[in-house]
Amino acid sequence: MSCKTSLFFGLISFFFLSCSVPRQLEKKEELGNFDRYIEERNKLLLSDSLLYFDRQVQLNPLEERLNRQLIDLQQKMIETYKADHFFPPARNFYQSKRHIEESLLFKVIQKMPKGGILHLHSGAMGDARWLIQKAIETPEMYVFWETSNEKFVKGQLQAFSPATVPSGFQQVNRLAKEEESFPNELLDLLTFDEEMDRDSVDIWAEFENVFQRINGFITYRKIAEEILNHGVDLLIEDNIQHAEFRTFFGSRYYDLDGSRMSNQGYIDMLERVLQYARQKDPAFTFHLIQQSLRFFDADTIWAHMKRAHRYRTEYPQWIRGFDLVAEEDAGHTTLFHAAEFLKLDSLERKTGVDLPLFLHDGESDWAGTANLYDAVLLGTKRIGHGFNLFRFPHLMDLVRDENICVEVNPLSNQILGYIRDLRLHPASTYLRRGIDCVISSDDPMIFDYRGLSYDFWSVFLAWELDLAALKKLSRNSLEYAAFTEPEKQKALENWDKRWRAFVQEALEIIRTR
Repeated sequence: MSCKTSLFFGLISFFFLSCSVPRQLEKKEELGNFDRYIEERNKLLLSDSLLYFDRQVQLNPLEERLNRQLIDLQQKMIETYKADHFFPPARNFYQSKRHIEESLLFKVIQKMPKGGILHLHSGAMGDARWLIQKAIETPEMYVFWETSNEKFVKGQLQAFSPATVPSGFQQVNRLAKEEESFPNELLDLLTFDEEMDRDSVDIWAEFENVFQRINGFITYRKIAEEILNHGVDLLIEDNIQHAEFRTFFGSRYYDLDGSRMSNQGYIDMLERVLQYARQKDPAFTFHLIQQSLRFFDADTIWAHMKRAHRYRTEYPQWIRGFDLVAEEDAGHTTLFHAAEFLKLDSLERKTGVDLPLFLHDGESDWAGTANLYDAVLLGTKRIGHGFNLFRFPHLMDLVRDENICVEVNPLSNQILGYIRDLRLHPASTYLRRGIDCVISSDDPMIFDYRGLSYDFWSVFLAWELDLAALKKLSRNSLEYAAFTEPEKQKALENWDKRWRAFVQEALEIIRTR
């Protein structure tokens, strides 16, 4: 991080042991003079720097050169924002999106190899404009285009044969021909924008409505593979080499005759998507984290866990873990389902097959939402969000000591209303406490952006990071991915090559701008 200076590193060996225990603060009257005061101040700064998550990252001379240029760029941008009384990461994302895209820093961040994206819902990873155009090109795709009711919401997409179209649904391609404004109206229903935090009393309710609108589109078997290919395209374009999708297994994919895709058919589709991706990036990989919804009852959750374990047993190359998703404050607590999670131990002992947990927890502003205690006790490999972890000081230390990675979703947290000013995002504290984190985007299609570059741009400025921090965050996404050890080493080797190429390319981008 940018506050680490060469002075700090020159003093590391001398102060290392003393920083492992709390330092006694010198009394003001004992400091004597200004030089003594500065010496004590440097010790305090060093004590903190030795806790940083990236404290062991060593930059080579070329990286040091790029780091100096990035920090210079960062500080000039911050000074300009201060003078203008407008700091983009502290404002509504949609007010700054175009500015972000036009900045030199964004051009550099786009080129950065980001490793993996470990917190991504596969149904919301594409581009809504592409989705709408695809719906228009699919004659059997219909949209509910009346006022929302208890059964359907306006903008809900579904494929039907002509004889089975419910009342209120209209053919998408016909609407597009008859109403010039239709694509933009549908886009407004599928994505968030600057008006969302002012117009919506409950952003989460509208968030769930969007999933209801797109579910019948993304699960239509005829176009499901093309949709996944499109999502993978966007990841590769943003220099992401690995993805782990929170998703449901294949039986939800439907045909017009009411039949469902078989498990093997789903696996075959995944294999084809991987082959497609590797035509563009031979090193690209992706895995699945099977999910269920936290508001289900205990029996349903246990049934879903057993099913996920069976899929893990049958398709270990694809299924890498299990999670509960949906709005945390509105659903059951993790403790409510703890008994079901504990049953996994006996199932794993009986079969010899594990089912790692990657639990969504801590996506809440409330101090009373203490699901993170249960996530840690249940042995989660990573924590999805962990936003309110800062409220539990001992648990923060435990997360660090147990080497549990936090999947941080900065713009998702901001857009969904958990925090307005990203300078105050608690993950900045996690990094400074030595907690390993990764940066993810959660549901970028709904948030109307692509990949991870917007998130990295925002936190680089808001948390005043440096190149060592960017390097560590990117590498973490492969270190903590649900890889086998050989898979991890292969991915890291590939990332190392890309990082070295990026450093030179970034220097050239800055030089020529």
